[in-house]
Amino acid sequence: MAPRDQQNGDKKEEALRKLFVGGLSRETTDDQMREYFNGFGEVVDNIVIKDNGGNSKGFGFVTFATKDSADACIRAKNDGGGHSVNGKVVEVKRAIPRDAEPDQREKNTKMFLGGLNKSTTEQTIKEYFEQNFNCTVDSVDLIYERKDTCAPGQEPRPRGFGFVTINDFDAVDHICVMRHHDTDLTELS
Repeated sequence: MAPRDQQNGDKKEEALRKLFVGGLSRETTDDQMREYFNGFGEVVDNIVIKDNGGNSKGFGFVTFATKDSADACIRAKNDGGGHSVNGKVVEVKRAIPRDAEPDQREKNTKMFLGGLNKSTTEQTIKEYFEQNFNCTVDSVDLIYERKDTCAPGQEPRPRGFGFVTINDFDAVDHICVMRHHDTDLTELS
């Protein structure tokens, strides 16, 4: 792997291990946050964000040693009724990198799929996401040529892009952080 590709791979891997923690008590310290999140796996970095006066802004970030630990933390939020740090219920979600496209920063369940093979079907896309990301695909919309632009007797062909709607914000964040996928999808955003 070339150095630039390695750096991009490292950034993507870190993005999958890094979580945003919102709604922290103003009294929560870095150590208290680390202690809580160590219950889901080894924490390699964490920070409570502070203003210029050293006061907590009420949010922070935690980075786990493995993607599996970050995933376990996300699952615990969904399965166990949430997280509580230093006596306060907090929101935990995958951190979206600063260099992400603006539309990736918004909470969304509908994603654009680009670079699809002409042979890609709705079923192929549905199976890929449901099998690889433990989610439910609500809809797949492949975009086809307009019928009035086709030769007589010819059916519209896929244009190589479409949209997928998934029922889980966390799964969508995970998918978007990965950006490129090893299937007949070559790019999604």
